[in-house]
Amino acid sequence: MTLTNNLKSTITCIIIGLFVVSLSSCAGTPRTHLVADASLIKIGQSQSDILKLFGPPHASQTNSSGQEEWYYYESDKHFWQRIPFLGKYLGTEKINALQIVFDSGKIIKIRYYVPSS
Repeated sequence: MTLTNNLKSTITCIIIGLFVVSLSSCAGTPRTHLVADASLIKIGQSQSDILKLFGPPHASQTNSSGQEEWYYYESDKHFWQRIPFLGKYLGTEKINALQIVFDSGKIIKIRYYVPSS
């Protein structure tokens, strides 16, 4: 009887351990979706509101009118491109971009687009 109880407890521990490991593999950095997040932005919001939502911009510039433009980019990889070592040869990668234009610290224009490659 003792051998059977030890075997059952060992198998139970292995199953619990595998379950815990499988759950921990799901806990990575949260994935953002630029197109969905762009829909949360409203004209008139401040730069601090955008910083809370997206963090610092990937690029920024001041245009000829003196307005500040912030740019956020996201790479959208095809399923096949996620294969280690081979992915760079398979499928196509698409870059999504979000432009936010500020005047006096408030949003006056929002543009989501996919730049042509």
